[in-house]
Amino acid sequence: MVTRKMLVWLIVLAGLVVGLSGCAAAMDASKSRSRAVIQGGGIVPAEELRVGEYLNYYEQHFPEPSNTAVGLDLRLGNPQIPTAGAEAWLQVGLQAKSEQPADVAPLNLALVIDRSGSMNSPEKMPYLKNALRVFLRSLAANDIVAIVAYSNEAEVIAPGREVGSGDWIDAAIDRLYPTGSTNLHDGLMLGFREVDRHFDVRRNNRVILLTDGIANVGVTDPDRIAADAKVYNDRGIHLSTIGLGREFNDALLSRLATQGQGAYHFIDSAEEADKVFRKDVLGLVQKVAGDVSVVIRPADGVRILSLTGYEGQPPAGPIEVRLRDMGSGDSQVLLAQLDVASSRAGQRTLAQVELRYTDLFAQRPEATKLPVYADTTLTEGYDPLWDVEVLRNVTIQRMAEGLKEIDRLYQAQRYEEAWDLAYRLEGDLRQVARLTKEEQMTRDADLMRQYQDTLAQWVESQTGHRPEEPGPEPTRFYRGRDVTPDLPVLDVE
Repeated sequence: MVTRKMLVWLIVLAGLVVGLSGCAAAMDASKSRSRAVIQGGGIVPAEELRVGEYLNYYEQHFPEPSNTAVGLDLRLGNPQIPTAGAEAWLQVGLQAKSEQPADVAPLNLALVIDRSGSMNSPEKMPYLKNALRVFLRSLAANDIVAIVAYSNEAEVIAPGREVGSGDWIDAAIDRLYPTGSTNLHDGLMLGFREVDRHFDVRRNNRVILLTDGIANVGVTDPDRIAADAKVYNDRGIHLSTIGLGREFNDALLSRLATQGQGAYHFIDSAEEADKVFRKDVLGLVQKVAGDVSVVIRPADGVRILSLTGYEGQPPAGPIEVRLRDMGSGDSQVLLAQLDVASSRAGQRTLAQVELRYTDLFAQRPEATKLPVYADTTLTEGYDPLWDVEVLRNVTIQRMAEGLKEIDRLYQAQRYEEAWDLAYRLEGDLRQVARLTKEEQMTRDADLMRQYQDTLAQWVESQTGHRPEEPGPEPTRFYRGRDVTPDLPVLDVE
């Protein structure tokens, strides 16, 4: 019988198959990691909050392209801008086609498993071993798989070989037992060497690194570990990483997965595993787009004030934003805050947006250019976030930015300011939850309320009393996609 804990591991491994084959190359650990810290009564470290990664944790609903691998969807927070000029928000949405290619490249895969002493707990190694058995038996007979384990030293548990009938799987997995320290570097390098022995450009050449700890024996310098991994990445062997528990190097796992063109996830619950890894373990999804970037060319009288995940104001003039590779059905979103100068009434162009990528199925570069139009009017009461879809994503982005600021305030012992910011973020989230009826936004608001309780304890330790909630603010009315004024149709054909 498959228990709930075992199910988590099964889903984790299913998701890693999706990640290793390039689908989405998802980098969404910031969201689930911050949730686990808050639920544990801690303060989320600012350095673990990557705003773009946090925003792209959330599901988007962009139109699917019909004749291209990736479609471009442009949307303004309000398509009607005052003639006097104003702030504006531009949402750039990317959507990969969901159809999968007929042929999927067979795997050349190494599973690199942390078997240090910290894995010796009921919810880790026993369920991992059961999940591995199910996972490996789900692969195609011609997939090549190696199993590497590491503690004080690294060991090849099962050399790279075709899955075949799978009669070797049980004996190999039975050799996994927790003991010793965490020699992550040796384990990772041994996994790369196993894939390199069978390297074939016609295969998906991948390593999956799974750890619940920090490298503490052998090579422990993160820069050295990343540099040694990059040697194999540059040869075409890609890397996905997954972190478990609280004691692992988030920055290192993120860096390894980014340079390895793979996935990076943090799993803290069965619900999170289901959210991230809902795809079927039997289906390997082919990567569809690489070298993805977006070029934004502001029109005269328009400046870019901010971009998702970029610290400070971007340079003036056209900018190119590099984004992650995309797999079948994957989406990405980028938000640009604009400063629009005054102009006469009428339609005006705010920017031109160009999507660039390599179609990996057709093996050719592709580009799509679309203008961004707005109507300048004498309308009073302008709201730059009039559209509920853009409002929702801007609120999510501000939540991530706010969490970073809360940590800075906490480190400066400005606890009441930190609490006040968490209070205001909760209010924004609840407003969006009412508008969208989205359960995720309600859960986020509840989480921010829990964070306030933690911060209130610090306020009380400093002042002798808990902070008082201000009175309710007037509810603002936002309108969404269904009632937004007509816009130019931007579907990509």
